[in-house]
Amino acid sequence: MAAAGQLQAGNLGAIIASVVLLGLGGVLFLMGSLFVANVRQSAKARELAEQARKDARQRQDASRVQDLRPLLDAASGDTASQGIRLDIQLPPEAVPVLAIEAELRELLAKVTAYAASVMRAGATLQVSAHAQGEQAVIHWRDLDAVDARPPLARFFDGSHAAAASAAARACERIASHHGGRIYSAPHAGGVLGLTLRLPLLQA
Repeated sequence: MAAAGQLQAGNLGAIIASVVLLGLGGVLFLMGSLFVANVRQSAKARELAEQARKDARQRQDASRVQDLRPLLDAASGDTASQGIRLDIQLPPEAVPVLAIEAELRELLAKVTAYAASVMRAGATLQVSAHAQGEQAVIHWRDLDAVDARPPLARFFDGSHAAAASAAARACERIASHHGGRIYSAPHAGGVLGLTLRLPLLQA
C-alpha cells in the first residue's frame, strides 16, 4: 500500500515537473519571440532612418536657388482655357528660396488647377508673392468670392473627390519637404484663400 502511494506521489511529482517545464519553455519561447521581434523592429527603424537621411541628402543635392516670380509666371499657363482669369502681383525684387524646381512647379500647377475647378467661370484668381521676415510667401485668393470661406480655401478640408484630396496631400508634402507649409488663410483683409510659406534665402 505504501509502495502504491509512493508510486502515485512520484507520478504526480513527474506530472507537476512536466507542467512546470512546459510553462517555463513557453515563457522562454515568448521571451525569445519578443526579443527577435524587437531586434527586427530596431533594424527596420534604423533602415527607415537611414533611408530618410539618404532622401534628405538627395533632396538637398537636387535643390537650387529659385526665384518664385518666374515660377509663378510659368505656373499661370493658359488659365483662359480653364475658365478663370489670373491676376499676378509680384514684387520688383527677387523672392529666392532653396528648392527643387520641378516639385515647386508641381505644387503651383496643382493649386491653379484646383482653383480653376472650384471657382466660377470668369472669376479672377489673384496670386501674390512677397518676402516677409525670414519667409517667402505666396497667397492665392478668389477676388470674386462672396462667401467668407470660399471653395478655394477648402482645399485641405478633405471633403473633395479623391483626385482633389490627393492633390492637396501632395502640395502639403512638397511644402513640408522644403521646410514650409501650405494652408488656408486670409490675406490683405480679403476672404480666406491659400497661403504657402517657405524659408527665404537671405542675402
